Amino acid sequence: MTAYQKLLDQARNTYHVAEIQGIEGVAHWLKTFGAVSFDYEKYTEALFDEFVNPELVVAAYTICDPALLASRARAIEHEMKEWPPEEDEYSGLPRDEWDTIQDELSGMQRLIVLLERTSQNNTDIGNFRVAGFGQWLRETLWAATGVLPLDSGAITKESYLFTQAYELHKR
Repeated sequence: MTAYQKLLDQARNTYHVAEIQGIEGVAHWLKTFGAVSFDYEKYTEALFDEFVNPELVVAAYTICDPALLASRARAIEHEMKEWPPEEDEYSGLPRDEWDTIQDELSGMQRLIVLLERTSQNNTDIGNFRVAGFGQWLRETLWAATGVLPLDSGAITKESYLFTQAYELHKR
């Protein structure tokens, strides 16, 4: 057993999650948290950054359960939360959909998860990106899949296993 596999076993015990394989498995697991499909193609400019390979994104899901998100969020995320959103100085102007989504992300009202396939096939997960206050989800999804996301998020002292995974991968 490799050091990384031992770390994953420890993480799965710590995060109380079983191994999940494939994009379908991840999608099913996300739905247990109330996730629904999200039309990411409308918002690629806002969601795709250096941590996302646009050619490999195959699905996106959103979780809109403020009570769940607040109960799982880290203390630092609660400190950074902005809800209710500040009044826009241009409040008389129409807001587009993304403005509302962005407010929900920064207000711990919503998470968005982008799933990427591997470059070898369409069924295995190659990377994922969590937008919003979801360090708990990022780390739990890592533990379940063994896929270390390009975006480490807001690593805190509670993230010691996640931190060790990045050290093993020299990131």
